[in-house]
Amino acid sequence: MTKLLGLDIGEKRIGVAIAEEKMVVPFGIINNTNLDEAISEIGKICRNENILKIIIGIPKSEDSVQADKIYKFALTLAQNLNLEVDFVDESLTSKEAERELKNSNLDPKSHEFKEEVDKLSAKYILEQYINQIRNPKSEIRKK
Repeated sequence: MTKLLGLDIGEKRIGVAIAEEKMVVPFGIINNTNLDEAISEIGKICRNENILKIIIGIPKSEDSVQADKIYKFALTLAQNLNLEVDFVDESLTSKEAERELKNSNLDPKSHEFKEEVDKLSAKYILEQYINQIRNPKSEIRKK
């Protein structure tokens, strides 16, 4: 299997996860307040981890402002890194991550909690993509 990078792109942070073989692990957080810096950081991760494809979560309602921002970010990312970018529906990934962290010792209003949610959301995005590859009847959108 190709080594994949999963991204959960938010206004302030980007959750990052990596998949190799059948294992998907949360990787980290990238600050998303400066486009050039965010793309540079993602590029470093892709080079250091030998990533061959990037999977980005996108809201199901494609006419949303957030979806437009994500598509623009993805286009810039693909052009700068010369890597293929695929999209997967990110619906409920944050809610699922919050549910998983509910019993943790983290305060739901804390910065650390929010970062963990973003990392787990990226992990769920990759897992969903991998499941869709195994079940080709599912939809994977390419841009």
